[in-house]
Amino acid sequence: MNIATTPVPAPRAAGDPADPLAIPLPRWEKKGRIFCREGGLFFKSHAMRPIPHLLGDGRLRLFLSSRCAEDMMHPTYVDVDRHDPSKVLDVAEEPLMPIGRAGTFDDSGITMASIVRHAGRTLVYYTGWKRRRVVSFELSIGVAELVDGHRRLERLFEGPILGQDREHPILTGGPFVVVDGDRLRMWYCSGTRWAATQHGPEPIYTVFHAESTDGIEWRKTGGPLLAEAFAGEVITAPWVVRDGGGWLMWYSYRGSETQDAKRYRIGVAASCDGVNWVRREDRKSTRLNSSHANIS
Repeated sequence: MNIATTPVPAPRAAGDPADPLAIPLPRWEKKGRIFCREGGLFFKSHAMRPIPHLLGDGRLRLFLSSRCAEDMMHPTYVDVDRHDPSKVLDVAEEPLMPIGRAGTFDDSGITMASIVRHAGRTLVYYTGWKRRRVVSFELSIGVAELVDGHRRLERLFEGPILGQDREHPILTGGPFVVVDGDRLRMWYCSGTRWAATQHGPEPIYTVFHAESTDGIEWRKTGGPLLAEAFAGEVITAPWVVRDGGGWLMWYSYRGSETQDAKRYRIGVAASCDGVNWVRREDRKSTRLNSSHANIS
């Protein structure tokens, strides 16, 4: 990897386990598909990165991102029954926020990543897409506020809160933010390189960590956080919860060298402090070299 920052351990709270392998993992039961985007007046495909958000009337709003005819991601939502999420109650047919002004970091698409309530506001952290010439895209992290009964997003800044800089020369994206005491913590992705593959340039990225007191200014505290299972592995979309006295992170991972290797799988890792992580998915399935990674 081209970027390596030594993670700074966070203070361990009293009662937290000393061993991330001792943190119990929940069991998941597959229930089936909830919603599939199959065309519309504006959106044409995709229902990516769902973020569940319980509304005051008991509905469960699934914020997500869909693509338009120009193949750009836009933020939107689907409402479902909280007791039976297979029952779709409402589908938004327009973006919650327009893409950025030409030349800004999100002028080619927006992918919502996490929602947090802080200082009386509901903040949404998202990935802004910008199309490039030498490689296909550049990603940066932006922040917006949910307004108008959670039916609209207002961009707080035209520029990103985390983007390309000395520590992250390739890209930043996929932010997941939680409130932890008097601070906010963000787990996000940063690119380490663009790899040359038979299907074109392929971004290689993994998970990093940052902290903030106001949700706007962020102090980068370390990464990469997850050990690479095979050469050319891509790790993205961290989702972090405090559980069992420690921290659990779910994420997507895949290979990069072939189109077949690019199929995602779900991984999980455990941590006592949210910074030092041990991967807990089936090690046999992740110990694959990049040429044999059958990710599905």
